Amino acid sequence: MEFTSQSQVEDMIYSSYLRAINSITETMDEQVRRPKLTRALLDLIGSPDRGQQYILVTGSKGKGSTSRFISSLLSHLGYKVGLFTSPHLVDFNERIRIDGRAISTDDFVRLGNVVREGFQTIEDQLAADEYQGPVGVGLAIATLYFKENHTDFNVIECGRGGRFDDTNVLKNDWAVITPIMEEHVANLGPDLNSITLHKLGIVKNKATNVYISKQKSSVLATIKANLTSNSVEYYEEQFWADSITITPVGTTFDVQTNQAVYPSLTIPLLGQFQALNAATAVALCEDITGGPLDKELVLHCFAKLQWPGRCEVICHDPLTIIDGAIHKESARYLAELIQLVNPDRSRAVTSIIGVPKDKDYPGVIEVMSTVSDQLIVTRPDISHLSFPTDALHVAKRFIEKSYEFPYLKDALTHHIKARSSSDIIVIVGTQTFIGNAKRLFGQSLLDIGL
Repeated sequence: MEFTSQSQVEDMIYSSYLRAINSITETMDEQVRRPKLTRALLDLIGSPDRGQQYILVTGSKGKGSTSRFISSLLSHLGYKVGLFTSPHLVDFNERIRIDGRAISTDDFVRLGNVVREGFQTIEDQLAADEYQGPVGVGLAIATLYFKENHTDFNVIECGRGGRFDDTNVLKNDWAVITPIMEEHVANLGPDLNSITLHKLGIVKNKATNVYISKQKSSVLATIKANLTSNSVEYYEEQFWADSITITPVGTTFDVQTNQAVYPSLTIPLLGQFQALNAATAVALCEDITGGPLDKELVLHCFAKLQWPGRCEVICHDPLTIIDGAIHKESARYLAELIQLVNPDRSRAVTSIIGVPKDKDYPGVIEVMSTVSDQLIVTRPDISHLSFPTDALHVAKRFIEKSYEFPYLKDALTHHIKARSSSDIIVIVGTQTFIGNAKRLFGQSLLDIGL
């Protein structure tokens, strides 16, 4: 039966994994992941990835924003650029973009139907514990979309690993390694060495251009040893960011490469690592264009860049920051950034928190209380998730001046705008909550600009 709605296509994308999940007993990616099934699916639909130019981005921190920096800068340079990332905030379409604009629902459904027959052919041959990865099925739709739109380059954010990631079936001439840290140990291995070797899987041969962001010394040693033994040249310590400052308008920094210096750049995202990600993007784009970039173009690109929900400044009066933190550790990072923006606590801070009950809402509330003058707990206007009934009680344990509102819109309209003199508003919570905030501030998730 032909798909007629986006939800039907999304159901297909997740159906193979959901069918197999209860039969899977192993955890390691090399035992569970089947990227060859993604390759088979692509071949069944005509190998739309062949002949296209791909940039793969992996790492533990900042691979999504680095992918966005690269795609945005290439778009500003006049190229047509595809971007494939995950997860999405509200709409699955956000994962597939060309020049910042998400694939339309009509195109998503149409191309889902192109994939459907090949998907089912493979599905019928799988054992109970085998599955077609959701990322791989989504990638099939993305490559079809990129090919028919004749993109010049396609920037692909890898999943948690690299070597056994569904995206790694693509032939990539560029590989970017963002900072690697201990993560997903049940899937990638027990130590940094194992995790690093997984990430390095996207470097397929010595023809690949490899860009290495700032790494821990032990990680860098593993990377260098692996690439050197395989005669792979790489770019490391040939681009960097310095004079990094966190300000109320975002992160300001200089970028220096072997070819040029780009001073006083600003991005409306908070975090020192974002400056390093931007430097990586500049160096890669220099190599693609064959020389230094126009400094005014780079300045304009980064100043206007949107990457929704990642320590993003969405308003300046009052200063409003949104971030998708749903556990204590990610909230700690956000709190550190608030301290940098408001070091002497002279500006009143209100944190609006919308974290589901199955996530670490007590941890997020506790951490945000350390940098806030008041707390508000609420929820998004539309969500399939359940939210805690005791969140206000938890908040009042830390700050008596805490409130609860039915929905985010009520919190913004009735409390912040009417009765509060907050200088800084921090909106933190689940992806749907952040998407709700973007809509309320009149900002699109489907068209984030070049």
